Amino acid sequence: MPTPVTTDITPVEKSVWVRWLPNALPAAGCITLRNSADKPFDISKIISPDYQKITIYQTVVDDESSKMVKLDKFTVPAKGEFAFVPGKCHLMFEKPTHLITPGDNARVIFYLDDGKVFKLRMPVRTSPELY
Repeated sequence: MPTPVTTDITPVEKSVWVRWLPNALPAAGCITLRNSADKPFDISKIISPDYQKITIYQTVVDDESSKMVKLDKFTVPAKGEFAFVPGKCHLMFEKPTHLITPGDNARVIFYLDDGKVFKLRMPVRTSPELY
């Protein structure tokens, strides 16, 4: 039996992209997820048939430096949004399973804590302005 797909989580228009880097270097993914439900959703598993690994990172800045901290999960609040944007949180796409080039779409599946999934294709580009 297939995993049920949620309709409560949707992407915010023009927020979805994966930054392409040459030589199969790890690529940052950005997206803003909107939750229309009256309850929050935790997401702790994200996969893609196009990448071997997707990791959730948050940028933490102190007085003198910044660093990326791996997160085990994130929460999309009830009737709210969660944004993966440069300088805050991002998805790290690692080890492509095939040649990825600008113009491709990375297939991504987010697993919600209620047992449903949210699926989408994230355009791969060199700049967020290339819509």
